[in-house]
Amino acid sequence: MKISTITTTLLGLGMGVSAAPRRTWNVHSGPNDYKTGSVRRRALAKRAETCPAPVDNIITAPKANPFQPLSDDELASVIKFLLNEETGLNLTNSESPDLQMSDNYIAQLEILKPNKTDVLNYLDGNATKVPRYARVTLHEGAAEIPGITDYMVGPLPIGCDTKIQPLDYFYNGVNGPKVLINAGYADGPRSAAIDSIVGKTMASIADITLDLINFAYYGSGDERNNATYFVQNPSSKDGTSSLIWTPWRRTGLAPYDQPSDLYVSFDVTGTDPSLYSAKMVVYNLITYESIDAFRTAYEAGKIIKSTPPTTNTTFLRKDRFGPVRKLEDRLAPTVLELDGKRYSVDSDNGYVEYLGWKFYTRFDRDIGIQFYDIKFKDERIMYELSLQDAIAQYSGHNPFQSSTAYMDRFYGIGAQASRLIPGFDCPYHATYWNPTFTDGTSSMKYNNSICIFETDIGVPITRHVDRSYVQATKGSKLVVRMVATVGNYDYLWDYSFHVDGSIGVDAHASGYVQGNYYRPDDEGKWGPRIAETIAGTLHTHVMNFKADFDLLGTENTFLKTDIVVKNVTQPWFPELGEFEMMGYEFTELQTEDEGLLPVPSNGQTMYTVINKDKLNKWGQPRGYRIVPGLSNVHLASQQSPFFLKSAEFAKQAFAVSRQKDSEHASSAALNQNAPAAPLVEFWKFFDGESLVQEDLVAWVNLG
Repeated sequence: MKISTITTTLLGLGMGVSAAPRRTWNVHSGPNDYKTGSVRRRALAKRAETCPAPVDNIITAPKANPFQPLSDDELASVIKFLLNEETGLNLTNSESPDLQMSDNYIAQLEILKPNKTDVLNYLDGNATKVPRYARVTLHEGAAEIPGITDYMVGPLPIGCDTKIQPLDYFYNGVNGPKVLINAGYADGPRSAAIDSIVGKTMASIADITLDLINFAYYGSGDERNNATYFVQNPSSKDGTSSLIWTPWRRTGLAPYDQPSDLYVSFDVTGTDPSLYSAKMVVYNLITYESIDAFRTAYEAGKIIKSTPPTTNTTFLRKDRFGPVRKLEDRLAPTVLELDGKRYSVDSDNGYVEYLGWKFYTRFDRDIGIQFYDIKFKDERIMYELSLQDAIAQYSGHNPFQSSTAYMDRFYGIGAQASRLIPGFDCPYHATYWNPTFTDGTSSMKYNNSICIFETDIGVPITRHVDRSYVQATKGSKLVVRMVATVGNYDYLWDYSFHVDGSIGVDAHASGYVQGNYYRPDDEGKWGPRIAETIAGTLHTHVMNFKADFDLLGTENTFLKTDIVVKNVTQPWFPELGEFEMMGYEFTELQTEDEGLLPVPSNGQTMYTVINKDKLNKWGQPRGYRIVPGLSNVHLASQQSPFFLKSAEFAKQAFAVSRQKDSEHASSAALNQNAPAAPLVEFWKFFDGESLVQEDLVAWVNLG
């Protein structure tokens, strides 16, 4: 298991208040784990008779949330509209059991996030509503040039003026709103098509794989299977072809950490599975150019066996074991709300208020929760704060690990949101939300997958002791938390709103590492040995966040403050002559050509968003500093073919651009399998426009 923490903070001004501890049970404890367990349980039961359950403070948002997902009626009406023959789309119902890759069908359907200009006109102006459109992703397998294309349908509700048109205004890639067919989603038809050749091929060499690695695979659903495989991502470079490597792993708990030393590649180009073929085999780092060559070598006794994976997988379980540590039988500290909740919610509108903070939320399949119209003391700080993508680039001395470059937006971070465990993921007394969104053509509701709670920050936000004066201000914050299990990783994101006016973003990663097959000859170059036949994996995580600042208006400036050391002389130190002295140098970024920025060296550079037209009483521009967290990293590789253009947002620590409705996101789900021809090329955002007193967006990486 890997545990990491990454943090960034947006600093402002404010005051502090309090919170307090509470005890909790260990989820792994049994009835006999604690000598005094029955006494404690009786005490807790008695307390439960007298302590009221936590109650939310219910309020009504000042305006209806402009980011609401498609209603069931809207979803059904859009599907009916698209399936109508008059549209000329020639769609097959995506629920059909006979759906094929060569069909046209709806791959994804959701509300189109409204443009900022329309939302501000609604929040601040005279507009009574925000125009609603659906974003529709069509799998166009029957097209002359098959591909997956994004469209917009609207306005909604469906009426005489509703139409479908390509959603090309915020995709800047070479193919506009389209990726070619081999760069599409790994949906049911695609997975079935791939498995048809994989199952056939692996069944033909089951005798060999059983002997070499004690694994066999005969095709999806076959009861004889004791192996499974992953499909390499990216599975294409630009969508024109698809050559994939499949690593072979034992089925059961955490197959990510039951790897064998066998890899098989397949050509799965196009929509006709009958044209798919098996290609190379790699076993014990020996490459065989075909399945036949692999069998010939095996039957000639020329294959040297490597150690097969262990069948004992108890080490993969995370159950409690070992003796109880001294005092471990006592309940761990936790947080109490001694005087009730100090925040208020409108759950239907995804709206929250807390000690001067006010904001709306949005939730979707790709990235989960997002924040909008963030205000402190009735002054807007940000229009938007949202995760854009979470990516991971792997390395290793085998064809799968060395080519793995995940973009988790592709798999659906919001769609992988987990039900939260009270008392462990979040406090018992937290507010739990059940977000709704669409995935494919279905409306989804995930119970208890967002939690909101106030907590003590653990330190006073200010204190001082003098002879005649003692001062301390209690620190607290409101936390909005989401956990998503994307494959082997469980990501926990915290968005924190502090009483002093600062905003924090924290991310934690847990779960299972995607392990390499251990080889002594590797000498730990790709990761340390962690089990009998498993090595850890050298890889890089980068998470990109969008912070659309609107500090007291949309006219903001980006200020870079450097701490520089210069040689100076001062008349009151004549004996020193020239000596070193620190000082500030201020630089305003003038254009987007300066907008791609590094991590500050030694913390000697500070990045601040200011509004030069809004001064405090001392004549200083008001602003927010963007403070690096514990791990602000970017991709180590700048020219990897697996992230060539698809993850340009991750190739520098920090960036600032001018806000445009046509540049609403740094990534897209379908960037995953088209690194050379993605939907969104981030660096194209930076085209020399002015950054002085303009509407600015900061793109911040954590990793």
